[in-house]
Amino acid sequence: MRVGRTALPRPGAVVQLEDNRRYEVPVTLICPEFSPAQAQEWMEAGEVPELPLAKHLELVDIDSGHWPMVTRPRVLAGLLAKAATR
Repeated sequence: MRVGRTALPRPGAVVQLEDNRRYEVPVTLICPEFSPAQAQEWMEAGEVPELPLAKHLELVDIDSGHWPMVTRPRVLAGLLAKAATR
C-alpha cells in the first residue's frame, strides 16, 4: 500500500496553541479504531486533556480501522463534509 509506505507519523512541526478562544471552535473527533465511548473514557481519565475543554465537541464513530481514507473513503468524506458545516 503506497499510503502506508509514504505516511509520516507526524508530518509537520508540533504547534502549541495558547489562545483559549480555541475551545469555542467546534471540534469533531472521528473515531476510526476506537469508539466514542472509549474516547469519552480517555477524556474522563485525563488522557486527552484538551478535548474535554472544547465547548462544542462531537464524537463520531466510523468503524474503519487506522486508514479510513482508504477503507471507507465515502463515509469519511461525508463525515468531514458534515463536520465542516457545523
